[in-house]
Amino acid sequence: MSSTSSGPAFAFNPLLHHRTIDPPVQIGAQWARSYPGTSSPFAAKSALDAHPLLNLAQGVPGQAPTKDFLDHIANETNAEYSHGYGPVFGHAAIRKAVADDLNRVYRSADLPGHRNQVQPHDVAITAGCNLAFAATVLSLAAPGEAVVVPTPWYFNHFMTLSSFGIDTVPLPTAQPDFLPSTDALKQLLRDNPKIKAVILVTPNNPTGALYPPALIHDFARTCRDAKIALLLDETYRDFVLAEDEARPEIGSSSGAKGTALAEGSPSTSLPLGRPHEVFQESMDGDSAWNWRQTVIQLFSFSKSYAIPGHRLGGVVAHPAFLQQVTPSATGGEDVAFGPMAKALDNLQIGPPRTDTQRAVAWAMADEKQREWRLSTARELRDRRVAFKQGLSRKVPRRLDSDGNLLSTSSSSSSSSSSDGAKSPEEWGWAVESSGAYYAFVRHPFTSTPSEKVSEALAKLVGVVTLPGTFFMPPGSPASQHEAKKGEAGAGAITDSGARLRVSIANVPTDKLDLLPERLAVLSELWQIKGEGWGV
Repeated sequence: MSSTSSGPAFAFNPLLHHRTIDPPVQIGAQWARSYPGTSSPFAAKSALDAHPLLNLAQGVPGQAPTKDFLDHIANETNAEYSHGYGPVFGHAAIRKAVADDLNRVYRSADLPGHRNQVQPHDVAITAGCNLAFAATVLSLAAPGEAVVVPTPWYFNHFMTLSSFGIDTVPLPTAQPDFLPSTDALKQLLRDNPKIKAVILVTPNNPTGALYPPALIHDFARTCRDAKIALLLDETYRDFVLAEDEARPEIGSSSGAKGTALAEGSPSTSLPLGRPHEVFQESMDGDSAWNWRQTVIQLFSFSKSYAIPGHRLGGVVAHPAFLQQVTPSATGGEDVAFGPMAKALDNLQIGPPRTDTQRAVAWAMADEKQREWRLSTARELRDRRVAFKQGLSRKVPRRLDSDGNLLSTSSSSSSSSSSDGAKSPEEWGWAVESSGAYYAFVRHPFTSTPSEKVSEALAKLVGVVTLPGTFFMPPGSPASQHEAKKGEAGAGAITDSGARLRVSIANVPTDKLDLLPERLAVLSELWQIKGEGWGV
C-alpha cells in the first residue's frame, strides 16, 4: 500500500472524527500561510514589504514575561527536583498562592467569617485551562448528558464536549450586549433534565463582553436551585480594571438588560477590579450562600503571565470534587478521591513544569509583578480604544478602477474625502462588543458569510481573524449564513455569520493602526470586483 493512501485500515473514534469540528485556529493559520494570494493587491514584493501580515486570530500575549520572572523560572529549572513528577494537583506553593490571590481579589479585606474563604485544598493546577475544562466536564457529565454553553461560544468548549459524547445545549445571546439570560436558562432546564452544568466565560471569548456581577449571581442562584454546577471560566480575569465595574443594570427576572460595557478613556490609576462576589461570605445579602455547593472556577496563567507555551491553568472547587482528606480514627488520614482526582491522574498525571509553578507562585504575590499585570491590562484597554477610534479614521482610496494598488504618490494625491476617502465605519465595519483580548466586529458584506470574509482578509489584505460562525453551533442559521426561505431576512447574512473575532492583544498599537487601511482596502476591492471575489 502506498504511504500516501487515504488512511489506515482501522476505524477512528466517530466522536472526534465526525462529531467534533475541525480546529478553528489551525484553519486560520492555513489562511495566514496563503498571504499574499495571487489576487491580493499587495502581492508584489514592493507592496508586501509595506503591508506585513497582521495575525489577529489566536488570543496570544503580545509581550514577553518580565526578566525577573524569566530569571525565577531559570533558577527553579536548575534545581534537580524540578524535573521529576510533581503532585497531581500541583505544587503546594502555587495552590496556596492561588487561594491567597483569590481571597485578595474577590473578598473584602475586613470580611468577617471564613466559610467561603478559598483554601489550598480547593485548588487543582492543570496543564492549561482547556484541560481544566476537559477534566471538569468529564468529572460532571456522562455521555448523553448535557452542558449549557452561551452562544457565541468558545469553540474549544464545544469541541471538548463533542469529543466526550456530552451534548452541548446552546444558550443564545444577542447584540449589543451578548449577555445570557437566566430566564432562558430556566426554560432549558425545564426542557432538558439531562443538563448537568452551565459554563460562563467572563470576560467573554469571543465577544469580550464583561458579565455584570448581578448576572453572575443570578446564574449562581439558578444553578444552586437546580442542583447543577456553574462553571466560571475566568481566564481573562486579570484584565478587568476597576473602572469596568460601572456596568449596566441587570434585571434579575428578565435576564440581561442594557448594553455591553462602554470603553472610556484610558486611565493611569486604575486598579484591577473585582469581577463578582461569589467568594464573599454572603452574596447579595444571602448569608447562607456557600460557593462550594455550586461554583467551579476555571482559570489560566497563559494570558496574565504571558506563558501560553508552559500550559498552566487550574480549577477551584469543592474538595470532595477534587480530593478530600480527613483525620482517621487511628490518627492518620483518610483520603477520598473525587472524580477530578481520577480524571487528572488519567489525563495529566501531574501538571507540567514544577519550576514554572513555583515561579508563578512567587509572581502572584510580588508587587512588581502585580504592577506589570496591571500595566498589561491598561495597555489592552488602550488598544481596544485605539482599535475603535481607528475605524472612524478616513482612509484614502488605494486602488485604481481595475483593483490594482495605486502608487503611494497617487494615493496621497487623492486623500481627501471628496476624492473617495472613507473610514471603515463608513464602509460598514463596526465594533459591537469588546473587552480583555477581543473585539467582536460586524462586517459589511450582506451576502458573504464570515468564513469567506475571514479568508479574504487573510489572503487578500493580510489580516488574520476568526469568523463568527466558528463560535456557533454547526447547522444553526448563523453558521449556515442564511435564514430559511420565506423567513424575514432570507438570503441575508445573519447573527455571527456577519461577525468576526479580532484579537487585539497580539500586536502593539502601532501595528493595530495599520488595520483600518486593510479593512478599507478589502471593501474597496470588493466594490470594484464584486463581493466575494478572490476567495
